[in-house]
Amino acid sequence: MKAPRPVLRRAYLNLDSLFGHVYSNLTGEPLTPTKVATFYLLRILFQTHFGLRHEPSFYGLFDYLEKQKLFHWLYALMSSNTELTYKDYRLVTRMAFGEDREINQNFYAAMEQLGSALADINFGIEDEFYTNRYAKNPNLAWDALEHDLVLLETSDDLHFTSHFSFVYRWLKGILAQYTKTSNGDLFKLNLKMREWILAEGNNPSPIENMEAVLPYVIDCSMRARKWTNETIFNVQKDPTHTMPFDDIFNYVRIVQKRHPDVIEAFLLEAIINIQMKDGSRGMKALKSYFELSMFELNSNMVHCMKTHRLGVPNFAPLMYSPILQARICRLFGDYPTARVLLDESLRQAQIRNDEICHQMANVEMHTCGVIGCGPILEDNAQRIIEYVDKDRRILRKALRHIDDLHGHHRTGPCCLESEDDFEVVAELDSYGKMIMILKTIAAGHYKLKYNRVAETGFNCQVGSDSQERGQKVFAFGYSIMSSNMIRNGLYSQAKNISQELLSGNLETEKGGSFYTEPFAVGMANLAYAHAAAGNYTEALTVVDEMKIKFPEELVWQGYRHAHICETIINFEKLFLMNKYNECNSIVGDLAAYSELEYRIRRCLLLSALGRSDEGTTFLMSLLVEDVYGNIRILMQCATIYTANKYFGRAAIALDEALILAEGTTLLGIKALIRRRMATMMMCQGRYREAQELLDYCFEEVLRHGTFIEKACLYMTAARTARFLGKDPRDFLRTARILVHGKWPAMEKSIFSELSFLHKTDGLMPNPSRLSQVCEQFGKLTDDYSGRCDWLLL
Repeated sequence: MKAPRPVLRRAYLNLDSLFGHVYSNLTGEPLTPTKVATFYLLRILFQTHFGLRHEPSFYGLFDYLEKQKLFHWLYALMSSNTELTYKDYRLVTRMAFGEDREINQNFYAAMEQLGSALADINFGIEDEFYTNRYAKNPNLAWDALEHDLVLLETSDDLHFTSHFSFVYRWLKGILAQYTKTSNGDLFKLNLKMREWILAEGNNPSPIENMEAVLPYVIDCSMRARKWTNETIFNVQKDPTHTMPFDDIFNYVRIVQKRHPDVIEAFLLEAIINIQMKDGSRGMKALKSYFELSMFELNSNMVHCMKTHRLGVPNFAPLMYSPILQARICRLFGDYPTARVLLDESLRQAQIRNDEICHQMANVEMHTCGVIGCGPILEDNAQRIIEYVDKDRRILRKALRHIDDLHGHHRTGPCCLESEDDFEVVAELDSYGKMIMILKTIAAGHYKLKYNRVAETGFNCQVGSDSQERGQKVFAFGYSIMSSNMIRNGLYSQAKNISQELLSGNLETEKGGSFYTEPFAVGMANLAYAHAAAGNYTEALTVVDEMKIKFPEELVWQGYRHAHICETIINFEKLFLMNKYNECNSIVGDLAAYSELEYRIRRCLLLSALGRSDEGTTFLMSLLVEDVYGNIRILMQCATIYTANKYFGRAAIALDEALILAEGTTLLGIKALIRRRMATMMMCQGRYREAQELLDYCFEEVLRHGTFIEKACLYMTAARTARFLGKDPRDFLRTARILVHGKWPAMEKSIFSELSFLHKTDGLMPNPSRLSQVCEQFGKLTDDYSGRCDWLLL
């Protein structure tokens, strides 16, 4: 006898192992006494309108206006965020229905049965609620003609509800929650309902969900997902007006435990960890988010029937996860890891032919190379040079309308609608042009003019803009414009641009204003513009406002700009007051943000304390590839050499700086170098050459210099004019107006120059005027001792 043939059976997926128990994962409306009462009221209203089974209602159908009034009260009860007491609930029903059709009497009778334990909570509802058709009369034959007559007579009756109404969806949520409620929980709910009905106090019962007290906003998956998405948006837009981070963390933990289908909670956790400077925890949460989103239901039914694979992998996380992880690595300075991740994302985007992912990864790659993680652009010159060969990947024609999307097809799976695709691509185009503008600015080749690249980089043409992308691009663009104007010495223009940026930060339809890094940069540039004019009080007032709007524990990326700005302005203010010890106590704060800014000021401070060689050696040991940084280093060393009468070294340094400046488009930088050359010639005794150089650069320095630069210019011009036998009083008068109350040491130098002018063997002898000048000099010396080191500036 032959052995039986083996039976080959196809292995089926264990759906419970994939998705867990079906009923336990349903998204329901948490059951509370108020909602149970609303369910009973809804059922009574339906029976009052329709009837019961095959019997029409004794009270007759509601008309359109009556139904509209009833549903107005139902919507109010169903959408209420607070739990009512039974006493308050009865007040609402009396106001809503009064004595109409005995609705209140029937409702009170049902509640009294529950309160007296004569009946348990019953979530049953007639099938007629869904069909809006009367059941067949059991007293008649099943094929009797009367059934068709009843259907024909009632076909035009006003339906109580429809499948698309809010009432219907709310009811399905209640029933979904009921299906996954255990018998023990139903017993507790019956007890809670009786307590609610018989309670004498006004305290409503707490909301209970699976034996845990949950806040209303996260008591079900639908509301938890809505709260999570809104919090993600608000934390990135304005973290100062959101819940405290500790409370958000508590909510996130509850959502992750009670609502495992709301995987966005892990994304929110990652964002909060980044805001708290915890990159490792943020990376871990982000990995959890993408791991949970890498599996989806099979949408191809043919493939599903052949392979029995109900679940299939989702390749979107393979493309977009490395981008977000690389962004975290970049924010915390891990550039090699960020580039490896972005390379992987680019490979996945090319395999899947995802244009959005490809563009996004390229923009982030250039961001690593151009901006990095630092708050100051000058620190990133070396990273810029490494990625000059990939500019063509983000320099492409910008989208003008939605039809520019290739072939009218979806360009990526990251958006729900084609319009969102268009807005994402438009935003990425703007960021790409913005990165190229920053790269050109860092190289010193950017021309201050309005062109297509600048227009695309500073503006974003979007449609409905539900995610406020246009406002984000506007903020980035204006902050870059104001920073570049500060860099080029256009302080009044930078002040106007910064004020325009801040005044345009109004509350939007989604609520609140933006408190992000671009607006912190705009406020910092406004403070720099005030300080450049000598208005230190206004500048520090802006800084104090920045520290309030951008606290370190909430917006650390914005706070660092406030800290840098405050340190630079206070250092300059204290240095002009000859308070070198206080300068020494604050200058170290800059080292963590910008080595160049720290070393320049540290070198200046050492030189003012008489340790010039140590200062110049300390500054020259810094290797900087950035052209603007090298020019500043050479200019600072040259002024120190001039103050110490090393004129040969000073001339070499200034010549090198001028050669570098000739290859840039920086406005006013050559005039500032020539002013230092004129000061050096004046100290050497080469007065006519100094005068010729001053005549050449005078207007440019006044146009692009700070008040300190202008004061040094006037002092050089006054001293040169005196040695050439010309009247220097106009220069000295203007210089004193500039520095009065801000730079006492320079004011004393002006008085010294006047004393040389009015002494007996001076150019304009005047004993009485000389006496006045000496008296003013003495008063200033009593209040502000020390010499004036203006040659160092």
